[in-house]
Amino acid sequence: MRDKIKRQNRNRFAGLSLWLVSMLALLAAACSSQAPTASPGDASQPLPLPVVEPMVSAGQKLHVVATTSIIGDVVRQVGDEAIDLTILMQPGQDPHSYQPGASDLTAAADANIIFINGWNLEEGLVNDLATIGNKAVLVPISAGVVPRVLSEEEHDKETHGEGHSHGPVDPHTWQDVANVIQWVENVRQVLSAADPANAALYEANAAAYRQTLQQLDADLRTTLGAIPEERRILVTNHDNLGYFARAYGFEITDSVIPSISSLAEPSAGELAALVDTMRSKGFCTLILEATASTQLARMLKSELTGCADVHLIMLYTDALGPAGSGAETYEGMMRANAATLAKELSR
Repeated sequence: MRDKIKRQNRNRFAGLSLWLVSMLALLAAACSSQAPTASPGDASQPLPLPVVEPMVSAGQKLHVVATTSIIGDVVRQVGDEAIDLTILMQPGQDPHSYQPGASDLTAAADANIIFINGWNLEEGLVNDLATIGNKAVLVPISAGVVPRVLSEEEHDKETHGEGHSHGPVDPHTWQDVANVIQWVENVRQVLSAADPANAALYEANAAAYRQTLQQLDADLRTTLGAIPEERRILVTNHDNLGYFARAYGFEITDSVIPSISSLAEPSAGELAALVDTMRSKGFCTLILEATASTQLARMLKSELTGCADVHLIMLYTDALGPAGSGAETYEGMMRANAATLAKELSR
């Protein structure tokens, strides 16, 4: 069975989410765990959470790896000092374009558990994680979350960047706090199963963090609710705020890069279409993620001659912010973004 998995792991990911689900099941099986699988061809179904067996004895620490800074913060909130946690991506690093170094692969090879997004967010990384061996269980932290399935038009746009397709699902699930509450439950279940001696600690940490997130969600609705209805329009540098818009009552008019991957490049026709849309709506505000290049924004500013000023709003979306930014944690990131939007869109 292990030889079979190793042969399969040598194959390159096709970038399809359903292929990833199959790989997750195989990796879980290699660890003597039987994971459920998603219904073939149905991208609307939530990802399954692998069944995890005990991995450490009392007094030993689980070796846990998280891919992104956002995933890492959530895992840390639940695992705290009971786990040995390695976060591969630092604050400010774009998960779409991140390439692992030798130390990252070493940490992954030594891990008991690796938490990934689950919907192929980490385009340059998941390939490597799947080929380093079969010791670790890959856990999709977005398991159980009802995915935002892209429309046919969105999916066509999303796949226009050659080699960089997430498949039919938007992976930016953390933009809705309710989804991160599901993340917390997933982390609790997996850590408790792998380390039963600390199950009570993980439960207590998860319960406390759930309360924090519930309060965060309520506060976001209050803060964002102050934005006038006619100003609740988002134009972004790439389509990563779909869950946020759906949860908190915004409309996404268009994006500079009409893709859920920041690796895609807009065509001249797409830029022209965006300019026309913004002109027709009299909208002169563009939202940029903090990990993005401002080159495209400068191009857009030069084309929007009808605007007295094209205003750029910087948000932390795909990664946490650096020290001193106020966005060093998931909670801080969401609060900082809400405060920025409320200030800038209420002008």
